Amino acid sequence: MRLALKLERWVGLMREHGGSQAQMIEDAPEEIRDLFQKRIRLMAPLLKAWKAALKEEGAVDFPGLIQQAIAVLDKGRFISPWKHILVDEFQDISPQRAKLLEALRKQNSRTNLFAVGDDWQAIYRFSGAELTLTTAFTQHFGDSDRRELDTTYRFNRRLGEIANGFIQQNPHQLRKALNSLSEGPKKAVTILPQERLEDLLNKLSGYVKPEERILILARYRYLKPDVLDKAATRWPKLNIEFTTIHASKGQQADYVIILGLQEGKDGFPATTGESVIEQVLLPQSEDFPDAEERRLLYVALTRARHQVWLMQDVDKPSVFVDQLKRLGAAVQRKP
Repeated sequence: MRLALKLERWVGLMREHGGSQAQMIEDAPEEIRDLFQKRIRLMAPLLKAWKAALKEEGAVDFPGLIQQAIAVLDKGRFISPWKHILVDEFQDISPQRAKLLEALRKQNSRTNLFAVGDDWQAIYRFSGAELTLTTAFTQHFGDSDRRELDTTYRFNRRLGEIANGFIQQNPHQLRKALNSLSEGPKKAVTILPQERLEDLLNKLSGYVKPEERILILARYRYLKPDVLDKAATRWPKLNIEFTTIHASKGQQADYVIILGLQEGKDGFPATTGESVIEQVLLPQSEDFPDAEERRLLYVALTRARHQVWLMQDVDKPSVFVDQLKRLGAAVQRKP
């Protein structure tokens, strides 16, 4: 199953690139070009089969739609009438999609581009998103004005102080002040031993209201604890949901529990190395340790309105644990 997912991802990256195999190979760094060429040749039959399946069904995949739209614009077969273009979630934009914006703007010199995004929540590099299109917006898209939305209604001030301090340890993230309208509890962010999950849920069962939502998050879906399969009978008063951190983006809950704060295999931050295909076809990684994993944890922290608990492996804690402690996160042996 994991191999199938990887193959699907590599085909997707090749489609997202939009160029020929020769162009992909030419774009590869010289030191890994030979190895990359061998991998691309291995993938070529799969990519060919994918294109043939699309043709047979009369279908087009999403990268194909983008590429066709760029070609239509470049050939002058469509002249854009739009003076205003609004792009939401701009931090997730890929180079291919940026090319579509450039093609639209070339068609109409009076076009204004309005981008809404948050570089602190850029967590999709694995699918081709390039953060510098947001953090270096002016260099890519020309002179621009920047306006900050500096008040959040999502989480409280105490949680924000820790989450904001944590994300801004990376100097490449845009600096901004973020205020909240609510104070929040003193221990808005608490670190607990991972074996205390059931104890925590027992305690929450005593005071959390039925309409309040508890979101339990993990780095990977297969890390869902077995005890949650019986949550409805063990804790019938609690409204509990489990999902991955990536899938939680855009969601909100009253309370959040983050699992897997450990180092090593299945750890957080993840230590899985990139394949040579990913090294070439993905945007260049940032010159800061665990930059995207840090943003991923920031997203997890800021899903909560009131309180967050992070479950750590006491024997081999994540490197993030010590950083959060220094920022003021509480550490407890039990809930």
